[in-house]
Amino acid sequence: MANMQALSHKTHLSTNVSNGLALLLVALSVICGLFSFVLCLAAEGSRTEATWYIMSDQGHGSAASLCTYDASGRRPLAFAVGAFLSLVVAMFAEHAYLLVVITSRPPPASAPQTPPLEIADVQCRLRTHKLWARNLYLMAWICFAIAEALLLIAMAVESSHLCQWAKPRSSCRVIRPGLFAAAGVFGSLTVLLGIALYVTASSTQKLRQTLQGMLMAFPSAPPLPI
Repeated sequence: MANMQALSHKTHLSTNVSNGLALLLVALSVICGLFSFVLCLAAEGSRTEATWYIMSDQGHGSAASLCTYDASGRRPLAFAVGAFLSLVVAMFAEHAYLLVVITSRPPPASAPQTPPLEIADVQCRLRTHKLWARNLYLMAWICFAIAEALLLIAMAVESSHLCQWAKPRSSCRVIRPGLFAAAGVFGSLTVLLGIALYVTASSTQKLRQTLQGMLMAFPSAPPLPI
């Protein structure tokens, strides 16, 4: 009896530690996602623009178009790199707290006297939760990939005029308005979908625990869904 109580206390303590660690990682993901969004807005406000001039040669009657940048690309590039790395940390934190939720051992469940019809209902809800978890995980990765791709494109463009940006040239590559903001929006969606995935995964674990307790009372019930 004493061993059972000690085991139960140890399990509850491990569950509390896992829940605390998961919430800490969720907070880290939200902070990094918010920081990435702010940096994207800062990059959008400081992105470089080009001014075009038409240079004419009156002696030959020809004209040429030249352009110059209004500023160096260092500042928006720094903001873009910071947003990129912050979003990577947020995505790493998302996977970390999902791993904590999946691998955590819930406290031992009792065996309630539940009719088989309710067992089937819980099994159906468990399948639905797993389907939602898979869809949320996929959508989070899609938003993350889009945000990072946009930031990579922006970094490539802004890094092309770090030096001698005021020198006239025949072509000037600039970022279209809204690209940094779009990256920030997709990054924020990544974090929000990760939070929804965390809530869904936690509910799935609780449903699995409940179903295990039900199957203890009715061993002849259908097996636990995978």
